[in-house]
Amino acid sequence: MLGRKDKNFKHHTAVSLDDLVPADNFYRQIEDCLDLCFVRDLVRYLYSPIGRPSIDPVVFFKLQLIAFFEGVRSERQLMEMVNLNLAHRWYIGFDLDESVPDHSSLSKIRERYGLETFQSFFEQVVERCIEAGLVWGEELFIDATKVQANASGRSVADRTDKVLEHIQELFDSDEEPRLNGDGESIDSGVDLIAKYNGERITGFRTPSYQRIADKQISLTDPDAAPMRQSGGGRTVLGYRDHYVVDGGKPRIILSVLITPASIMDNTPMLDMVKWTCSKWNLNPSTVTADAKYGTAPNIAGLEKAGIKAFVPIPDISKRTGYYHSDQFHYNAEANHYVCPQGQVLKLHARRGGEQVISYRADAQVCNSCPVKYECTNSKSGRHIFRSFHQEFIERVKGYHETDEYRKSMRKRGVWVEPLFGEAKQFHRLARFRLRRLKKVNIEGLMVAAGQNIKRLLKYGQNSCGFALNQRISEVKSHLLWSIHGTQMILRLSFSKSFSTG
Repeated sequence: MLGRKDKNFKHHTAVSLDDLVPADNFYRQIEDCLDLCFVRDLVRYLYSPIGRPSIDPVVFFKLQLIAFFEGVRSERQLMEMVNLNLAHRWYIGFDLDESVPDHSSLSKIRERYGLETFQSFFEQVVERCIEAGLVWGEELFIDATKVQANASGRSVADRTDKVLEHIQELFDSDEEPRLNGDGESIDSGVDLIAKYNGERITGFRTPSYQRIADKQISLTDPDAAPMRQSGGGRTVLGYRDHYVVDGGKPRIILSVLITPASIMDNTPMLDMVKWTCSKWNLNPSTVTADAKYGTAPNIAGLEKAGIKAFVPIPDISKRTGYYHSDQFHYNAEANHYVCPQGQVLKLHARRGGEQVISYRADAQVCNSCPVKYECTNSKSGRHIFRSFHQEFIERVKGYHETDEYRKSMRKRGVWVEPLFGEAKQFHRLARFRLRRLKKVNIEGLMVAAGQNIKRLLKYGQNSCGFALNQRISEVKSHLLWSIHGTQMILRLSFSKSFSTG
């Protein structure tokens, strides 16, 4: 017979939401792992002591974590899902008959809290990881990835006074002024964001060329900058997501910074390492990164701080097809170079803007050399450039021959990049949802905090791990006592039947 199911629902009065959520549910583990009551202290100054009660800040951040773990990008979709999911309702503390917050409230709360609150939230999560013993501190790994902005390349226009006035009208007029930050101290993660906001950071000499980001601006997201996609293809608007990761097994993210794509990977390296060490009271022995970070200022800055710079050093002269700089011998006493043919390259000039010393061979000697076209095509003679920080560069080159360096470089390949892959594939960070530099930093901070919470769940022993292990131990003890009791009953029954038989 053809069945038919009509919707005749009963009114259940004796149903508890706490009973409907299983004891081993994922969100129960998070609740045991991380107590978010500290967020009330972070935002208390933003609220008046009188008036209508607001949405609990703990509820707001729990909703942000639900969006992270479920991979939800839309706040409207998030609240629809939370309204239907029993575990989500239990986690934020809303009963079956209570109305969940409206999705429009989330964006208003985010605006009220601002970047500083989310930076503090990330730092509090890192502190929980440190308390749980998940941060080693002996090694640091740094890397960056490209993230596409929520803006089309067709929104780009030339920077003119009219365009800038139009952007000022489109966006809030109370935006904080952009800071260059040359020589400024970095006291917080927010200071890092203010410094690396896309403005050009120049040295002693201003380069003559102009970046595309200096000539064009997006009308949709003025902070995003043009960039090439990692897999090739057309130019898009985007940002760079920078991570400093601890060398311990849990791979805790110690610092995160989102910059416009016009800021190169290696530019904020020293400031991020300095802030990380100062904030978390770390004294690492090594910092490991790829070849993009192997610049003379970065190497010198790390070595002066007593940290070994485990970075490859790119030699541009090896890419030209001519004799490269390693084939020239440097005489420290005479302060000159000797070429493979035995000719001397004397000191020619000191370039303070580029932080290099130029050595040049005699033009007549070079032009009459039988192997000139294997060495240079210059009519003024072969040039060799020696960095002001050459002693540190030579020291780092010496590291390349050690097993410690080779081990660290192998480790680098599986340490930071998988974190970026995890964020992009599972937590929707391939493209930012929000716009403007402050908001994308908020989004990046929440993703990094969520990744740390995942590792706190997996590796934590002093906090959530203890609670979870204690629960497992209680279950095991109960089972063991049950088995032991059953065995005793069986033995007594067997011995009694044996004696009576």
